[in-house]
Amino acid sequence: MERYKVAKKIAKRAVSEAKGRAYDDLYQRLSTKKGEKDIYRMARFRERKMRDLNQVKCIKDARDQLLMKEEDIKLRWREYFDNLFNGESESTSIQLDDSFDDANRHFVRRIQQTEVREAIKRMKRGKAVGPDAIPIEVWRCLGDIAIVWLTKLFNQILRSNKMPEEWRRSTLVPIYKNKGNIQSYTNYRGIKLMSHTMKLWERVLEHRLRSLTCISMNQFGFMPGRSTIEAIFLLRQVMQRYREQKKDLHMVFIDLKKAYDKIPRNVMWWALEKHKVPTKYVTLIKDMYNKVVTSVRTTDGDTSDFPINIGLHQGSALSPYLFALVMDKVTRDIQGDIPWCMLFADDVVLVDESQAGVNRKVEL
Repeated sequence: MERYKVAKKIAKRAVSEAKGRAYDDLYQRLSTKKGEKDIYRMARFRERKMRDLNQVKCIKDARDQLLMKEEDIKLRWREYFDNLFNGESESTSIQLDDSFDDANRHFVRRIQQTEVREAIKRMKRGKAVGPDAIPIEVWRCLGDIAIVWLTKLFNQILRSNKMPEEWRRSTLVPIYKNKGNIQSYTNYRGIKLMSHTMKLWERVLEHRLRSLTCISMNQFGFMPGRSTIEAIFLLRQVMQRYREQKKDLHMVFIDLKKAYDKIPRNVMWWALEKHKVPTKYVTLIKDMYNKVVTSVRTTDGDTSDFPINIGLHQGSALSPYLFALVMDKVTRDIQGDIPWCMLFADDVVLVDESQAGVNRKVEL
């Protein structure tokens, strides 16, 4: 017992000395020019932590009344996201050219080990896990054994058109949008924590879809080598040129509210078919959205499961490119030469030399 007490004192002293040295190093680093970035990073982390869901114990209901009871808070989160994802059923008023092209029935080759290996490389480390609690690091550590096993699994899914039932569950985490009242549930975006193994499968499909489809240059979101910086630069150049020539220039900025969450599923399938995506891939993607359920993670525990019938999966590896494919088709009538029409995900800017011109584009 005496030896334990002595060892405990020594360990405590060592920890204290190590902390002291660490703080001294931190203070010295913060006093340098390079340390300014560290100060900003620490302040940003602290602000984000203060706005984290774990720090928000109470939220308001639809009547703007503060909820205090655990069950009431959990029920409010569940009702909000249930209504968001299921409140509006598939619209029957959407007119689509749903003529089916038999040319979409292409032969689809088996999944190769090289595809799985590349998909694992593209997965980021340290991400929150889904309900199965298997992080991507597990597959990285297993090396070639994982590659062989995952390739067999993915080919089984390819043959059967069915993914594992466990992948149909996800956990929805409310993320504050950094604007508006922090206690208002409408100021939160739901991010789904999904199976990392499912995300690997999505990565394989995404890589194949990108090689088979083409999205117009008007889209700057979710596309490698393109960004908002480029789009903003182009707009500024056009504005400067028209200002120098003393000509009129009209712009309309359109922000589609909750477009990601509200896309009807039939529009997604229509867009895939219009992009000549092989029927096999369309069937596999449809299965990813079949009978999926989620629960909301709150400070008081997870809610009960509820289904999701509309919209894309937030947090999915495949969803960003699916969204780009949909936007490419639904905006095809207004797309023209850059910079007269530019898109960044669900944000659209229409440019014309006259007000009548932009009005005509908006009506399209």
